[in-house]
Amino acid sequence: MKLLYPFARRFIAGPDLKTALPAICRIQESGYFSSIDILGESVATRPQAESAKSEYLKLFESLDSINHSFDFSIKLSQLGLGIDREFCTENLRQLARAMGNHTIRLDMEGSAHTQNTLEICGETHKTYPHIGQAIQAYLFRSENDVRHCIDNKISIRLCKGAYKEPADVALQSMDKIRENFFKLSCQLLKEGYQPAIATHDENLLGKLLDFIGQERIKPESFYFEMLYGVRRDLQKILKDKGYRVRIYIPYGKAWLPYTLRRLVEKKENLLFVITHLFRETFGLRKLH
Repeated sequence: MKLLYPFARRFIAGPDLKTALPAICRIQESGYFSSIDILGESVATRPQAESAKSEYLKLFESLDSINHSFDFSIKLSQLGLGIDREFCTENLRQLARAMGNHTIRLDMEGSAHTQNTLEICGETHKTYPHIGQAIQAYLFRSENDVRHCIDNKISIRLCKGAYKEPADVALQSMDKIRENFFKLSCQLLKEGYQPAIATHDENLLGKLLDFIGQERIKPESFYFEMLYGVRRDLQKILKDKGYRVRIYIPYGKAWLPYTLRRLVEKKENLLFVITHLFRETFGLRKLH
């Protein structure tokens, strides 16, 4: 565990709020936006879910004095979805009442949670319109889910998808995933409500920038989103071009399972991290 922590530190703001706050403030002061995630998921008991809720309430309170809009990324399994759906939904409502003008974005977990997550998002969004949703482009169902969210003015963060899913649920070819990501991104850029396009893929970013220019998409109508510590060179390039860039900032004691899962869920993830560290370090980028 200790051997992995120096590696994980690049991608995680710290093991607790006190450690993470300077990084969150530094990113905000540098002109970026933030999506903050307290690491943890799939709790087994009600006290664990209550504890996770309390940690988010402390986070809200700590950032309340900063005149800035934050995204807070929350996994419903962290709030007790696997224990009792209504218990989980009530925990989410309590957080929504406390969040002020900030956004709560429901992270998308494995496909076993997809339907419940979307339904709870839709239910709570009616009362708390600052609740948004993450959508994974590799799922076959995502085209319909994106349409539903657009029609209901639910803000989406679109990502490719990191969980290992079976062939009857999700696309398996990275070329097909990229194709669907681009298609859904273009739809969101034209029709979505303040969507976040979450990718470090330079080929996709290049195509999206061309599309944005051709369609005259206004920079203030969407965000690019990238992970904390990954391709900081690309983050700066996009920000310097006048686009809003949101950084996904995870922190918390559950850094080890988060790090390991990102590396082992799909074999491409380890290659992704190594390749992008190399490209950033040596300036080998396609996007300028």
